[in-house]
Amino acid sequence: MKAQLIILQGGEDVGKRTNEILFKNVVNLSVTKNILVIPWTSKTLEKEMEYRTIFNNYFTHSGFQDVLFLETDDSNLEITRKITSVDVIYLPVGDPDILYREIKKRSLQNRLHDFKGILIGNSAGAIVLSKGSVDPHEGKFFSGFGLAKFFITVHFNLDQESTTEKLEGPVINIPEDMWIETSGQD
Repeated sequence: MKAQLIILQGGEDVGKRTNEILFKNVVNLSVTKNILVIPWTSKTLEKEMEYRTIFNNYFTHSGFQDVLFLETDDSNLEITRKITSVDVIYLPVGDPDILYREIKKRSLQNRLHDFKGILIGNSAGAIVLSKGSVDPHEGKFFSGFGLAKFFITVHFNLDQESTTEKLEGPVINIPEDMWIETSGQD
């Protein structure tokens, strides 16, 4: 795979595998059949470990041969080894502030920007890959790294109040169980 493909999910119940068809199609696009999960979206290790099991089962069932996880104590060499052994990276649902902070602390945003493969962001992961988002309930802004050149609203439904007037630039609204794809060049 020579170009970057970014898939932004509006939200998915990974325990129920509501977007399984998406991941089966991603496996078909993958050359390595390996996926790397950046799991840092929770304040508690217990919640993270619970989701690791769900991700491992889900992605293995979808057809990935190896499901790797970045660890908070991985060295730069180990991070490089993991990133170069996959052509799909997944950023999960959870707290976008935690995910953004942990990626930035390790300067991984440049590696994500330069990654030539498929980046998938689910909810918090989608926010971090985009220019950011505003929480429709609290009005709080969540920062993103701008790999997708627009702002997003995740878990969008037509009944919710619009927060797009708080953002300068295009905003894409992505409903639950839906996704969009774009390239890092758009």
